[in-house]
Amino acid sequence: MTTQTISTPKGEFTLKPPPDELVHRIQSLLPFGLYVLDEVQEDTKYGLVMQCGDQEVLAVKQQPPPCDEETGMSVFQANNILIAYSFARYLEHGFAGLFYPCTYIWERAQGQVESGIAYFGGPAQEDGARPTNPIAEAYDNPMGPGFTVMMMGFIRALQKSAVETEITLSPTIGLDIRPRLQLVQLAWGWMAVGGDLVCLKRGISERDPTWTILQPTDQQCGTASLAVAW
Repeated sequence: MTTQTISTPKGEFTLKPPPDELVHRIQSLLPFGLYVLDEVQEDTKYGLVMQCGDQEVLAVKQQPPPCDEETGMSVFQANNILIAYSFARYLEHGFAGLFYPCTYIWERAQGQVESGIAYFGGPAQEDGARPTNPIAEAYDNPMGPGFTVMMMGFIRALQKSAVETEITLSPTIGLDIRPRLQLVQLAWGWMAVGGDLVCLKRGISERDPTWTILQPTDQQCGTASLAVAW
């Protein structure tokens, strides 16, 4: 892919091709790694491997109460904005691993939908050495040592973002581990890899409001703004 510059009300946002070192880092931290497309499609070179044989990549879903479809779509959009707003605070923790929250939505019975946030990740060895507690083992055992502390760091950032933006964050009724396909429709946004922020979006558009929201991340945390569409 080529370098792209996005103009926002807060200035320019630069998306750069990922250096080989970062690609190798991502490859080593993902459960099933990356694959390289035979042909570049829509400026996309790499793909996330979400299933290997019968095994799927796991995520922890932050489950809200069910709601009607119209409300669910509003929650879906609100969650996308809150996630983007939360990265600056999350990156301040200095985690070495890989973490990518996604919004999800799927239909339930009687016209209801579930519109929540799913957390995927690949903790680094340094993150596994951080202080934890017995409750964390429920997530760290299947997701990797250090996943819980990364997830809780992001959830706390999300809660503070909701207060600062006055955007409603749905109440949580469960934090459950689920395989990727059970989450049905996902919106891929951004992946934190150590101190780098990697774009997972396909079809880059200046009309996307998250560019303006993410601008403070680039300025305050000194992160590299890298674009990789999977």
